[in-house]
This record gives sequence, C-alpha cells and structure tokens, in this order.
Amino acid sequence: MAPISPDRWRTLSPYLDEALDLPTQDRAAWLASIRATDPALADELHAMLVEQELLHSSGFLEQAVLHPPPQTSLLTGQVVGAYRLVSPLGQGGMGSVWLAERCDGRFKGRAAVKLLNVSLIGQGGEERFRREGTFLARLRHPSIAHLIDAGVSPGGQPYLVLEYVDGVSIDRYCDRQALGVEARIRLFINVLDAVAHAHANLIVHRDIKPANVLVSTDGQVKLLDFGIAKLIESEAAAGEAMSSGCIPLTSDGAAALTPEYAAPEQLSGGPVTTATDVYALGVLLYVLLSGRHPAQGADTPAALIRAIVDSDPPRVSDAVTTDGGSAGRTSINAARYGITPARLRRTLRGDLDTIVAKALKKNPPDRYPSVTAMADDLRRFLRREPISARPDTLRYRTARFVRRHAASVAATLVVV
Repeated sequence: MAPISPDRWRTLSPYLDEALDLPTQDRAAWLASIRATDPALADELHAMLVEQELLHSSGFLEQAVLHPPPQTSLLTGQVVGAYRLVSPLGQGGMGSVWLAERCDGRFKGRAAVKLLNVSLIGQGGEERFRREGTFLARLRHPSIAHLIDAGVSPGGQPYLVLEYVDGVSIDRYCDRQALGVEARIRLFINVLDAVAHAHANLIVHRDIKPANVLVSTDGQVKLLDFGIAKLIESEAAAGEAMSSGCIPLTSDGAAALTPEYAAPEQLSGGPVTTATDVYALGVLLYVLLSGRHPAQGADTPAALIRAIVDSDPPRVSDAVTTDGGSAGRTSINAARYGITPARLRRTLRGDLDTIVAKALKKNPPDRYPSVTAMADDLRRFLRREPISARPDTLRYRTARFVRRHAASVAATLVVV
C-alpha cells in the first residue's frame, strides 16, 4: 500500500473505525454506499481493510509459539538431517518448530528444528525460508540464536536447524527474577547490541517483541525469528544511508508484522528503515520499565492503530501509576522491581522518560539515529552521566555530576 500522510490518515481514520466496528459480512454494502459518492475514498478504504485482514491472518507472528501443532504424531521420531524430532515446541502460520536431538552419533546435543508447512511449498514459502537462513548465516553474535544447518526433510519439507534456547521471554524473565530497573536496562542493552550487529550486516529485524527475545536459564539474552527480516535493497547505497540511521528496505512482506510492536510507518504504509527497529526497541523498553504497553488503553484494532500513528504515549514514569489512580496497581508494578512505588517513579522520571520518548517518536528522523546511539545513552544513564537526548545545560550537567559523586560532594559541603 502507498504511504499515507498524517493529514490523509486523520481523514481516513474515522471511516476505518466505522468499518472495523461492522460485522465482516456488512462491510461490502458499507463500501458500496461510499463508492456511490466517492469512488476514490472507497478504493482507499478497501485497500486498508484488505491490509488489516492480512495483519490478522498472520496471527502466528503475534504470539510466542506456545501451543503444540495438531496431528504431530506422524512427525515425532522423524530424522531430519542429523537430528531426530522429539517434541513440538510450537506451531505458526509458516510451519512448526520442534525440539530435536542429535542422532548421528558424532556428539550429543539439542536444537530447534523449524519445518515449513507442506501447504506453503510452491507458494513462496521456500524463498522465505531460504532468506531467513541466509540472514542467520551472516549473523554471529552471542545474543542471536545462530543457524546450525538447513536442508529438506525426507517428506519434502524445507527445514532450518537453529540453536535451541531453553528460556522465557525477556519481560517474564525480568518479572520472575524481580530485577531492578538498572538490571533490566543492562539486560536490554544486550538486545540493543544484537540488533546493532544485525544492522551492521545490513539486516533489519522488523518484528522485535518480547516473544522474540528470550533469556536462557543462565541469564543469556537471545534474539530470535528473523522470518520477516529484510535485507537492505542496495548494499552499495546503504553505506551512505547508514550514516543517517535510516536505511530503506524493499516492501515485500510488509503485512507480516505484530501490530502491538509495529512502528507508525509500518501501519501507515511508509518506508521501513533501521529506525523502525529503534521504535520497536523503544516499545520493548517501555514494557520492561513500566509493565505496560504504550497503547495500553487501546481496546480495538482501530484504536491500537490510531494510538500508534497519532497519539503520544504517557511518559514511562507516569505509566507505572496509570490505572485509574489505583494504588494497588502501583504497588504491583513496584513489586516487580523490588522497590517502593515512590522510588520506582523517581528512578524512571527524567532521563529514562527522555530516552524512551525519543525512541518512540512518530517521525523516524526524530528517533535515535541508530541502535548504538540509544545504547550509548542507556550506558550514560547507568554511569550517572549526561545523556545526548537532553539539552546540554549547565544545570543538567551539574545535577548529573552531583549524582555521580554524591558522597564526595556531601563530604565537601560538610567541610565547608
């Protein structure tokens, strides 16, 4: 779909709200009534409704692979390459993921085997699998689940053999371990380093969300699922574009995304760049720090899209208390970090508010110019140093200095 300007979106948004509130079988008549007076508007709304339907039909991207696929008994025990399928880990629209064990006698080990759905063979699914395997082969980073092997099963299904990660999503891990704010940021910086490595290899993930960021039992972060990642169109042109942090991609597969973690340009049909990953990382950090989504109040698909495209989210320090003023909600949020509600608000207020807000800017050029720049500001926050996203005033620098050297300053004041 062609990019939509903010002004045009404000015109179309009320119509889209109305359409999404209608039963599916009534939308054709509704469109016909609009077409009678404004055919161009009807065509545009029809295109948007088709794309919305595609978003929901790609439901396998919206949740972690938690449910075993049906009728798996025929595959259990099947040998794929050097691995024997043991048990299903999950099922998605593209295929199934299996826990597998090495069975060729060379050594013992476990892996995750991703099998393409038989129904998608001959319909472009093989190309998507090949592309994902090609991307993973380029990436060698301790925080990215690496590719082990690839091939075609005896039944004719393409497969990828991937590093098996025995862990949980990063948000659940942080809550289970009751990690404090600084510990969550240190863990999140590992995610930023992994995404920066992908960007350095000219790959944009496009689907960063908690389900695709696992933390193993030993605390190691692993970024998963490059199934809808895209390679930059022209690697020669990318060198010049990378200096601005906004690297254009091809538009193929743009409808395959997770709306809750999509950037405004993904939902409005704009160009997808490395800044798109910066936005998704901002949403992920918002969730890790506040326990809430930036568009938490959106209760319909149309409201979610409107919130992401048009509305600025509450500051992350306000989000921990935003639930009708509920003190109980505030206490629950604070308990996740092992601190009091008042201290949680003070910790998030200021620099962290600014860092998250900059990553979540609606206009891509207004965000951090790169994932590395965002990581640098978070490291500065941990060191109590001034961050780049705030105006460099004498008062701000003095406040940062006092926080870094609180004991020395206090001792000096006592002496004076």
